[in-house]
Amino acid sequence: MNKPTILLVDDEERILRSLQMLFFTGYNVRITTDAHEAIRILRDEQVHVIVSDQRMPIMQGSELLRVARETSPATMRILLTGYSDMEASIASVNEGEVFRYLLKPWNAVDVKEVVAQAAAIATSTFATQQSPIAAVIETDKQKLRILVMDNDQSTASAVEEILQHRAEVIWSQNEQHAMDILAKQDVSLVVADLTMDGKSVSYILKTVKQFNPQTQIIVLTSFNDTSRLVELINQAQIIRYLPKPIRNNILARNLEFVIERFHALGNTPALQNRQSVEAIKDPQEKQLSGSFMSMLNRLRSRSSLTQN
Repeated sequence: MNKPTILLVDDEERILRSLQMLFFTGYNVRITTDAHEAIRILRDEQVHVIVSDQRMPIMQGSELLRVARETSPATMRILLTGYSDMEASIASVNEGEVFRYLLKPWNAVDVKEVVAQAAAIATSTFATQQSPIAAVIETDKQKLRILVMDNDQSTASAVEEILQHRAEVIWSQNEQHAMDILAKQDVSLVVADLTMDGKSVSYILKTVKQFNPQTQIIVLTSFNDTSRLVELINQAQIIRYLPKPIRNNILARNLEFVIERFHALGNTPALQNRQSVEAIKDPQEKQLSGSFMSMLNRLRSRSSLTQN
């Protein structure tokens, strides 16, 4: 069996050598300090996973992963950085659509596990010749249901105005109502502020993604805590981060993209593996998520029995 190929990119050769040692067996390892060389490798070779540092002089990692997404869509993308760089974090969500965000100094076991998972997913994608950005078949598109979680009703109004009659838009202004909706109905897209009534609802987004990988998540918020954003990338696979105040033209453009991504995942279920998330680590969020997940499973099971 052919070994998966991983491409490691960092402008510091010392870092590259350290990373290379982690993958000495089990992989074909390609390394480079030059982002342009990395792009050439992606064009010429089948690369399963690219791991890129963020702070590089020729091209920042988030930009490299954006190009990687266009050049080789099936390649899984991982961003590695030791800096609390909010702009880079946002770019990695909105442009590179990274699978995981890893912080320096890294934990060797964690890095190896993440790369192994990414390599397995990419191997399956390449084997079935399924592109993560494949065109969507226009027929049989399921009805969209969008949940807007925000204390401010104007957010839901903006989504309704943009989509008009193309989707059912449900506005939830509190945590419990949002959970009730998610427990009773399938939701295509969640557009959410991270706080409702001053309380974090990140655990809801993380649980939703565990429960249904096809559901897409857009975060609209004014927070500037990089560590929380990194968690949302890794544990909720948020696909877009858009800061408040909302600009309708930007929201419209991103809604269109995310809706197409939702349909693409529905047409090619195997691609949902690329939406897999890391386990929740915060003890309080883990407890809240466990309770919510139990409610989801219980109510969905009851609904299934009623329908049968």
